[in-house]
Formats: sequence, structure tokens, C-alpha cells
Amino acid sequence: MAKETSPSFEPQGPGKSASGAFSQTHLNAIFQTSPSHPDRLISRENSWLEFKKSFSWGGRGKYARTCAAFANAKGGFLVFGVGNNPRTLEGLKKSSFDELDPEKVSEFFNDHFAPEIEWNMHVYEFEGKQFGLLYVAESRNKPVVCTKTLGDGKDIKEGEIYYRYRGRTQVIRYPELRDIIDIRRRDEQQLWLKHLKQIARIGVREAGIFDLNSGEVAGAGGTFVLDESLLDQLYFIKEGEFSEKKGTPAVKIVGEAQVVGKSLLPSTQKIFKTKAIRTPDIIKAFLEGKKVDSPEEYLRQICFESSGFLPVYHFLKHAKLTRAAGVKLLQKVQSTSQAKKKVIERLISDEDLSLPMPSDQRPAGRAKLAYRQLLIDQDIDFSEFTDDKNLKYLLQAIRTLDASRAKRKYIREILRKIFNDYFGVTRSLSGDIRHSICFVDLVLNRSETDEA
Repeated sequence: MAKETSPSFEPQGPGKSASGAFSQTHLNAIFQTSPSHPDRLISRENSWLEFKKSFSWGGRGKYARTCAAFANAKGGFLVFGVGNNPRTLEGLKKSSFDELDPEKVSEFFNDHFAPEIEWNMHVYEFEGKQFGLLYVAESRNKPVVCTKTLGDGKDIKEGEIYYRYRGRTQVIRYPELRDIIDIRRRDEQQLWLKHLKQIARIGVREAGIFDLNSGEVAGAGGTFVLDESLLDQLYFIKEGEFSEKKGTPAVKIVGEAQVVGKSLLPSTQKIFKTKAIRTPDIIKAFLEGKKVDSPEEYLRQICFESSGFLPVYHFLKHAKLTRAAGVKLLQKVQSTSQAKKKVIERLISDEDLSLPMPSDQRPAGRAKLAYRQLLIDQDIDFSEFTDDKNLKYLLQAIRTLDASRAKRKYIREILRKIFNDYFGVTRSLSGDIRHSICFVDLVLNRSETDEA
């Protein structure tokens, strides 16, 4: 039996960025479509993934049961909008998911489970449809236990512990519960050792214990309580540094401190929304000169497309990466596709994709020279193109231009029109379109990705 694999998740607690859990790499692992049936997923439910055809708040008990199971295992995703047998891309036809109040979800989780379930919500647009995703991080304080029965207890029942097994959720079995207990005991022992070492460094009489629940600080010299109103008046300094401003109250921290604001409560949860990145999105972002929010995600996505001949320097520039740094980033992408190998090869070899000046001794050469001059004069008339052969000559003429001759805005407009009208429609032109786009990307952006 093949070994089940899952994406490498990062813990994503409430209020934190979802970039780790909802990266394009993770979304690709979930939304893998069948080549013969592009409206179906080949991804299967497993220990980190479960599909639901629709979303309704009335089903919260079943959803929560699975979320608690993910938290007690390795984390995972609940995906709404995917059918079952076959796993068709239905999408969410109503806005019940993205209009759901995240505080309502948090309140339900906190009322029925302890310790806290760490989660994030996400709306993902794929193939023109919207899907809801609920990501649950692996709990850092297992086991997560149901503390309150919902309804008749059919979905969640007080005292039960749920665990995610291969493709299903059920009450935890003894071996998995024993593993959780053993790991928790080991972690607590290590934490005790860490605390004792810190106390030893400070000195037993000088050390105090801060109760995070009550705000009480107890030590050999007595006990005091920090009032919440004073928290915003304290300034934390690192060990080995001094507060130079006289009269400023300071607290010495041994170890690390995390800023959480005036309250120890997590910030308000938000629903993140993204759109799937595919070949047309990558090309259009370059042709339109977009400064995308996450250029690294566009670079990673190239490794999953059908061809490595896609614009890459545009995204390296906006990510402020050199070619060498880009190669390192792409090498870490978990993909075995030829596209990944090709784009890395292009960056390492510094392939320029330029074509030599055509000869005027043949009709084809004269046609390319004529188109070259029309490009320089910005005088291309698409109404004159009667067959694919002339478009191919035009695309090849583009690859004879240098940086001084490539009128940025005009060349992009020409390529955008050709891409919109012919890419994927006229297969004989698709390769030339990609190569010309890559050439212009290189001419316009490569110099800004050279080593400093």
C-alpha cells in the first residue's frame, strides 16, 4: 500500500496570517484535477483532508468533530464545495460560508472543546467557482477533549476525544491516546527542566512566578498582582540591555516574550480569500505589469504548470530575489514536473531566448524584418494578419529586439492581444507565444535580478 503523504503544515493560530496553511503549494495538493475529467478532483480524503459538498451552520457538530480530530492528529483541511463519489467541483452556490462570523465559530469551539482549537478560514476561487476551506492546526496541548454535548450527542459528546485516521474521524483508540499522553509527559518534563535552568540563572530568591491566568506574581519576597490597566505602561527589555529613559518602568525578560497587546486573548479571526494561480494568471500578471501581492507564490506555481517557459524575472524582481536566490526557492518546491526542471535550468544557464537578425535573402526573412520595423515604429495592424504563419513571423521578430528597441508598453499590448486571441486556441502558436513572452520578460527585468 502506498504511503500517505501530506503537505508540511505550519501552526496557524487564531488571528495569525494564513499564508503558511493556504499557500499555493498546499492548495495545489488539495485541488488536483483529473486530466480526463477537469471538473473532478483526484485528491482523496485522508488523515489531513475531508470534503463536504455544501456548507450549513446546522452541520457544525459534524464539522467540529472533524476539526477536533485534526487538532489531535497532525492538522488538516475541511473543504466545502466538493462532491462525493465522484469528487466533482461543485463550488459553494450560496455565500453562507464567507459571510459566516468567525467569532461565532470561535465561540462554538470554545464552548464545546478544551484546550483551544487553532484554526483559520479561507475562500478559494478555482475554475471559476468558490470553495470554502477551514484549516485546523495540530494542537500544541493535546488531547483536545469535547467538554459539552451538542443536541442528542450524535455528533459530539462530552468527554469524548476524536482522532483523524486514514480518511475518517472516530473516537480515539488506545494506542493513539497513549502516544499523546507519552508525548505530553515528555514535553512537560523538558519544560520543567527549561524553567529550572532559568530559575538557577536568576537565583532562587530573585526569581518569581507569573500566573498568566490571575496576573499574580509570587516570589520569595512576597506576592503582587499586575493590574490589566498597567500592562500598556510596561516596557519589556532584553536581558543584557538597559532602559536609558529614567522613570520608565521596565521588566527584565529571560528567554523570549511575545507581544499580544493589552489582552492575552487572540485577535479577531478573519476569512482570507485568494484565487487559484494558473498559466493565464502568471502570463497576464506579467503582460499587465502587475506588482502582485505574493510574487513567491507565482514563482512556485510555475513548477506545477505544463511548461517552464513562463515569465519568471518579473516575479523575481518584485520579490527582490536574485536569480541565484530564485533557484534556491524553486529547488525547495515539492514538484517533480518537467516545468520545475526547465525553469531552474533557464535561470542557471541564463538562457536569453533571442533570435539572430533574419536574412533578407528569403521571403520568411524579409517578412520578419518588416514586422521588426513595424514593432519599432509601433505600427502593427492585426487586420492584415490572414494566417498563423504571419503571426509566427511576428512573434519571432519580437525575439530579435534588444532592450533599447523593446518599447515596454507597446510590446506588452501586442503580446497581450496575441495571448488573449490565440493562446490555447491555435496550438501551433502556443510555443512561440510562450517563448516570446519569456524573451520580453528577460529583456525587461533580468538586469534587476543580477547578483549585487
